[in-house]
Amino acid sequence: MKPLKTTRSWLSEWHFGSDWPGRRCGAKTRRGTACQKPALRGKNRCQLHGGKSTGAKGKGNGNYRHGRFTKEAIANRQTANARVRELARVARELGIID
Repeated sequence: MKPLKTTRSWLSEWHFGSDWPGRRCGAKTRRGTACQKPALRGKNRCQLHGGKSTGAKGKGNGNYRHGRFTKEAIANRQTANARVRELARVARELGIID
């Protein structure tokens, strides 16, 4: 049986020390310091700080809930309310409602 390697020379190949020349994540950690993990290839953050995220799935706007407060919906409500007020004014003038 072959003895196990006792030296850890393979570790230095994968260890990202302070002199590693690649791009760092740099996200603010809970300690308040910058994250020192390497950023994912083609990204600015590591996998722990959103580098693996591909964005919201489904709708284009991930924060979209309903359309109740869009500019168009607000304008439609204002127009409808103005029409109702006008009809109520006319009905009062004709004596249909009090």
